[in-house]
Amino acid sequence: MKQESKKIELPALDKRTVYERIKETLAVASQLVITAPIKLPPRVVMVARYLALALGVLEAVENGTKKGGDDED
Repeated sequence: MKQESKKIELPALDKRTVYERIKETLAVASQLVITAPIKLPPRVVMVARYLALALGVLEAVENGTKKGGDDED
């Protein structure tokens, strides 16, 4: 008699796209630079702040289009 072996699989996780992983990595990196305990050049901190701002705006726009996708004024 041949016994069939069943494969045990992990439950499907919410798989993120490459775009979402890059966006999250940039957000973490910018926050790390902004809150760094060492003195960094002002231009580096300024770029990190603008990057964090741009990522926040991008996220707000994405959330707005996901929620209001059917409603067009």
